[in-house]
Amino acid sequence: MFGARHYWCATASLLTQLAFAAPGRGSDLPTTVLVSSNLSDARLTRALILIRGELSALGLEVQVRAADAADAPSAADTTSERLSLEVKEGTIIVRAFAAGAQAPLVESVELDGPDVSAEVIAVRAVEALRAARLLPTQDPRTGAPKPSVTQPPATQPRAEQPPPEHTSPRSALASTPPLQLALGPTFIQNLQGVPQLSAQAALWVGPSWGFVALGAETSLWPLAFQRDAGSAEISRRTLFLHLGARVRLRGNWEMAAGAGLSYLHYRTSGMAQPGYQAQDLDHGSGGVRCSVRGAHYFSRAFGVYLDLGGLVAFDAARVQLGNESVVTLDRPSFTLGIGVLLGAF
Repeated sequence: MFGARHYWCATASLLTQLAFAAPGRGSDLPTTVLVSSNLSDARLTRALILIRGELSALGLEVQVRAADAADAPSAADTTSERLSLEVKEGTIIVRAFAAGAQAPLVESVELDGPDVSAEVIAVRAVEALRAARLLPTQDPRTGAPKPSVTQPPATQPRAEQPPPEHTSPRSALASTPPLQLALGPTFIQNLQGVPQLSAQAALWVGPSWGFVALGAETSLWPLAFQRDAGSAEISRRTLFLHLGARVRLRGNWEMAAGAGLSYLHYRTSGMAQPGYQAQDLDHGSGGVRCSVRGAHYFSRAFGVYLDLGGLVAFDAARVQLGNESVVTLDRPSFTLGIGVLLGAF
């Protein structure tokens, strides 16, 4: 770690000397550099210290400002060189203004990239300022444009325009598809008995801040109970309609919460011991359901989710074997679901 930081510091120092010691231009260049930033985390603060130290060591005066104080070069600022470090959607946008220039030279650094440290950010900022100095620009003292040898000045703004912001790889992850399909298993736990495994499919429709969910759930195998009087197996099917809200957290994480109505259908098959009578019954009931979901997106169209919920049936199904009441279903029950999210549009 120490060797890597020493290497980047040495590299920044060397680039700074190359940038500000070019013969024939030193006497024409200003001695003030304005540095602005819109964030002050530990890494970016250290990068600003490294930039200031390198430039100050060469006799340049460095002034650090808040980003909103120097978003665009004013008439006074055009006589000085400027560095602007802006953090946007996980990317540092470095804008370097040469003296007299109205359009910046732009570099970008991904904050979550491999080995991106304060030293790396400082080196990229120094490189951007060096490149901005080498581009043809206006004389800071006379304001007269300096002619370009290789191409006319009118074509320079094209080279200095910042890249379109929609090309950032994180912008595609930052939005939720308006149509999603959720598929996966769900574990249902009543107050009595073992968990019952079901399969769930749901369609989520809505903007990035809210949704309407329509889904279905069915038991993969029945819930079984056995007593001296006999045994019973219970299958459960559910239809549900939910309304809810969701919010995209930093990066590609999302939280959602919703509530709504459910329709539950139970089918019971019984086997009786001698002296008892078995029945096969069907029972339906409405219910109220609520849930909280967390999701992680690997791309805009694919993610995984974890869902926690609870359900209370209005007319709960009660299973009785002989004279013993075995279980009352969904009064209440709790659910744990995992699965995949497939997005469209």
